[in-house]
Amino acid sequence: MSLSHLFEVKKPIVGMVHLPPLPGSPGHRGGPLEGIVRFALREAKALEEGGVDAILVENFHDYPYPTDRVPTPTLIAMAAVAYRVKESTSLPVGVNLLFNDAEDELYLAWCLGLDFIRVEGFVDLLFSDMGPLFPKAPDLMRLRRLLGAESVAILADVQGKYTHPYPERPLLESARDAFERGGAEAVILTGARTGQAAPLETVRFLKEKFPEKKILLGSGITPEAIPELLAVADGAIVGSYFKQEGKVENPVDPARVRRLMRVARRARGEGG
Repeated sequence: MSLSHLFEVKKPIVGMVHLPPLPGSPGHRGGPLEGIVRFALREAKALEEGGVDAILVENFHDYPYPTDRVPTPTLIAMAAVAYRVKESTSLPVGVNLLFNDAEDELYLAWCLGLDFIRVEGFVDLLFSDMGPLFPKAPDLMRLRRLLGAESVAILADVQGKYTHPYPERPLLESARDAFERGGAEAVILTGARTGQAAPLETVRFLKEKFPEKKILLGSGITPEAIPELLAVADGAIVGSYFKQEGKVENPVDPARVRRLMRVARRARGEGG
């Protein structure tokens, strides 16, 4: 699966739908799932009307996250929500199950006709604030072949936010393994925490080493930073900036989406 077949632009901007606490998580307050579905549809509509190139649905507010597999009620709820979002838009739609439930992400994408997944721990053994994350590439790539789900793109974090590899090793080696041994369609670089950007020099270094591969940015994207970042990187996933007042816990602000996308289009040479 090539990202050029997934996105219509060379340097796509993916907007995040951060879901409220889902059934099965400590923060879930009960009530019909339809309320969460309606929220997700509003967020997706605001992102699409603002001009994003794709949408990623994530159980962001389910913290503290279980590692490896999410509870069954969470998986069922995510399936219902992601399906409705996919029905509502013509954009590519992906799914992320925190923290590192890659197999269920792939099952969801395969069953629901989604386009891509995001994997936190792909080729490294990682230690996170929620516990250890084991590398998913061996089982995930076999499952993708078994299902015939090669059309589902795999976007893999390398040494992403809130994680540390064990044993410590250069980021270059993690990225190389994600591409060459893991088979990811793209790698994602983040800062240390939500809302923090990966250092530009790190992005530039990896892009020089892998000029033909796709390197996406996964955090800390702002209109001020995006011209310089998109001059190097192959796209970005945006969450916090698109929210009201730039706070990740708030709903999407359509005006902020339009503002960033105007700058992104200019940076891609598409005009204002």
